[in-house]
Amino acid sequence: MTKKLTVLLAALALAASVSGQCSSPVSRPEIRSLSPQDRARFFQAASKLRENGELARLSKMHVDNADTIHGHPVFLAFHRLFANDFASALNKVDPGVPVPYWDWSLDATDPASSPIFTDQYCGGNGAGPQNCVQSGPFANWEMTVETTHCLARKFNQGDKIAPFWPPEALLSMQQTCTQYGALSSGIENGCHGAVHLGISGDMSTMFAPNDPFFFLHHLMIDKLWYDWQLMAPESRFQLYDNVNYNDPPVSPEDTVPGYPNMRVKDVLDPRNGLCYVYVDSGSGAATKRLMEEINKQAGGAPPTPSPQAAASAGGAPPTSAPASPAGGAPAPATAPPASAPPSIASAASLAGNGIPSADSAAQLNALTTNVSELSGNSGGAASAALHGQQMNFLQNAILNGLSGNGAMDMATALMNRHHRFFRRRLAALARRGGDDGVVHGLNLDQILTGLAGGLLGSDGLVGHLVNGLSNVVQVLPQGLTKTLQAVGSIAENAVGDVFDILNLPKVDLSKIPEEERKIPYVAQLPDWWYAHNNLNATYAMQLRQQVHDMIDGFNRIPGYVSPAVVYYAANKYAAYE
Repeated sequence: MTKKLTVLLAALALAASVSGQCSSPVSRPEIRSLSPQDRARFFQAASKLRENGELARLSKMHVDNADTIHGHPVFLAFHRLFANDFASALNKVDPGVPVPYWDWSLDATDPASSPIFTDQYCGGNGAGPQNCVQSGPFANWEMTVETTHCLARKFNQGDKIAPFWPPEALLSMQQTCTQYGALSSGIENGCHGAVHLGISGDMSTMFAPNDPFFFLHHLMIDKLWYDWQLMAPESRFQLYDNVNYNDPPVSPEDTVPGYPNMRVKDVLDPRNGLCYVYVDSGSGAATKRLMEEINKQAGGAPPTPSPQAAASAGGAPPTSAPASPAGGAPAPATAPPASAPPSIASAASLAGNGIPSADSAAQLNALTTNVSELSGNSGGAASAALHGQQMNFLQNAILNGLSGNGAMDMATALMNRHHRFFRRRLAALARRGGDDGVVHGLNLDQILTGLAGGLLGSDGLVGHLVNGLSNVVQVLPQGLTKTLQAVGSIAENAVGDVFDILNLPKVDLSKIPEEERKIPYVAQLPDWWYAHNNLNATYAMQLRQQVHDMIDGFNRIPGYVSPAVVYYAANKYAAYE
């Protein structure tokens, strides 16, 4: 049988597997839940794919389509189908072989210490001048894509790997994002790269599928999408959009790169067609249990995104400001409650511009609408979502300045956020203020006119918005930070439940060094990674800061222990108790 015919038959089989309904979806377990026999069976099947050329076929497909499958909305959809192609290839050499994923969030605290890097699983770091893998089931593999070389790994911190995103950050992102593109861009600019670069070697290249770690990792990425879809199954198994991507409108009818007979809509619901579901590792359930305890201790309901947060996560635009009093009289210039952010209307009134609050809100809405239209954003549902994000960002930026009731305050607030975009216009606005720094006779029309120049000029913010620099997904749900601050402590029984959910031996966490009980920060990835994957380093940095803010919040709570820390502690210290 010729190689071309083999590839054609594989494509036809894959297409056939996604047609129609699926009566018995296959379960995909976490790799550590497999029996030693099933684990060995999976490794043996993966070895056969290297021997029969299927692994090289998949690696070459990934290389050939690299520019279209990274940094674009099809990222999740392609890799779902690509990972399923790998699963189908495994089943051809061993029908019924289990296809596991790797929940690396459980290893977030100290990835290199995970059992996954032992000889019983995938082997460890590379060694020698070429960083060849010399232990485990993939030891001494010779690869042919792109050149002949040994399978290589080179951990990004010597013998250690920089921390991954913890389960709390993953759950928070899933709960906050409301659109497909928001989730996809958050994953791609955030947690996805940390695993690739942590292991490195072949994993940091476009021929990363040479290493079976690639598929264990991307099956986890696919599970993050699948779990997000299950949070609103009536709608999310049909969602596909370009929110947070600098792409033209997309459609579920689009062809999946590398698979000319497959459309995006064919892979949106893996329960049908592709015919599989995921079995949770326990990290999601454990994190939810801890969040329930946090909300109980804080005395409030679980935090939910505000309209503004929903907009930044790909949802609807913010609602309009309240109407002014009857007769068009100016709204009272009273400050809003300290616990609530200023509204467009109240902030405008506080600025002393003398314009009725409803009119101020209308002007602000008109400006941001014009900005959105002038940036080329018009028509379509995805366009409406982008407009909502632009509206939200611009309004917040202006309110940050207006609520200070001073020209220098406004300049400082905005320049701190986007200094190089606004430095010329804001300096001019600031000079219009009086000696005391307060705006005298500078009404909202003038402020917005000045800002419009900075927004629409050659170095204006709009161009950067269109390129995605300020199109940020809120990883933190609105109100989560305040909720964490309100928690006095976590009950011991909640942490005990985490051990039970993860099926781990209990450890006396009070005997563990304090630093090991804390969630560590995630590492900053190098700029070349973002450029190589068509990503946005500025956006990724903002996501990372949101995760760090979240980590700080959890680490401040007495008694709180992350599921990742529980897993780390049980593996390191259980034998001593």
